[in-house]
Amino acid sequence: MYYRLTYISSTDKSRNGDSMLNGNRPLNIGEGIACEVQLPETEYEPQIHASILHNVDSDQWYVVRRTDCHKVIVNNEEVNIAQVLNSGDYLSFENATLKFETFNDGEYDKGSGIVYKKHKSNSQSVVITLCLAVLALGIVAFALLKPKDEELRHSGLCQSYSQSIYHITTDSVYLLCDTVINGTHHTLTIDSIELEQEAFGTAFLTSDSLFVTARHCIEPWISDEKWDDVSMDENMSPEVKMATWAETANRQAGYEKYRLKAHCVISKGFERYNLYSTDFYVNRSRDMVINLGTDNKDIYWRTIFPMANRRNMELGDFAYTKASGVPQSHIVMANWADIEAFAKSRNHDIAVIGYHLNDNGTDEASEVYGNMMTFERIDSLKMPIGCIQLTAPINPGNSGGPVFAKIGGEVKVIGIVSKADGHAQGVFWAVPITEVLDMHEHGDIIEVDSVIYRR
Repeated sequence: MYYRLTYISSTDKSRNGDSMLNGNRPLNIGEGIACEVQLPETEYEPQIHASILHNVDSDQWYVVRRTDCHKVIVNNEEVNIAQVLNSGDYLSFENATLKFETFNDGEYDKGSGIVYKKHKSNSQSVVITLCLAVLALGIVAFALLKPKDEELRHSGLCQSYSQSIYHITTDSVYLLCDTVINGTHHTLTIDSIELEQEAFGTAFLTSDSLFVTARHCIEPWISDEKWDDVSMDENMSPEVKMATWAETANRQAGYEKYRLKAHCVISKGFERYNLYSTDFYVNRSRDMVINLGTDNKDIYWRTIFPMANRRNMELGDFAYTKASGVPQSHIVMANWADIEAFAKSRNHDIAVIGYHLNDNGTDEASEVYGNMMTFERIDSLKMPIGCIQLTAPINPGNSGGPVFAKIGGEVKVIGIVSKADGHAQGVFWAVPITEVLDMHEHGDIIEVDSVIYRR
């Protein structure tokens, strides 16, 4: 038994008609961490609006209201605490209406995303089964006879591209203040710290002389997992404390008076390039500014890593800078047509090259393999709406490294390693490389329009 939720109406009209399946496990609806049906965002902290639960004993479904801030309506009647859901009921929230339907013709498997239909003992099903078996044997035979040199793992990526893969390390952070003295603009350094633990990752050089990496490798203050989720406390890293101070002061001043700058080193062998985070181009338009303070005291922090499933914000986890006096690179960035073709192809093999921590002290880039699982995008607008989901044995230090794929017989970079998925072991996220191309083609500038959320 399983059910289906279908968008009947939504402020995001592109979602109308979209549906999702679910088995017997609970489902949280809204903007919470476990959310799988994302409703339009609000200016406040993401909240779970309601949960759908299954009672195995009575074989009934229930909707349970989870917040006092948002109405939950079933068939035009508001739910106070909990209510039985029947097939054909309409669930309505502030910005969306979904139709709830139950089915008893099979079981839904979340891992494969497939409903396994119940078997029917008749001659037609036997014939179909035999045909499927013959087809499966043919596919296996084709796979066995397929030339192995077509596989990505036999492309010799490390040998071909290792000279263009670099370490990137950030060791110190400076607090800068922009001011005017005697009519002349000055930038003053008013504080500086050495990082207790250096931020490290991977950077790569493209064929058009761009150093590309993950943004959190050059701006370590945009990511912090030690604070208490409520306010500033002693567990915050010094760089995050400095970042919250600067962001709060800017909000109070009404303009960007203070900013942070980190010292970064891109290196490989005898090559060494000393840079600052301000030398890189980043997309701040997806930044999330969170008010960590109370009603009496505001404390602001800027991040790109969402509290819930906002993969559109994580698209901002990239940075690049123009390089000069560097060796020639053969790493080609895939364009939208390339990525679209790869996403629609049957072959979703990917390879990641980087300097992860399990290299036993070696200074050589290592290569790991996996698959692309999902890539949310709007093909008609030629734009992603979420990061690329990958499976690969990626480790700390791989952040910022290139994700390679074979497209039309040519190996190209389709993404930049971002972070591990906090809810699924062995799953990782990568920023589509088209984010770099799009920003670079727009003069390395994207208009900033950040939103403030309150804890």
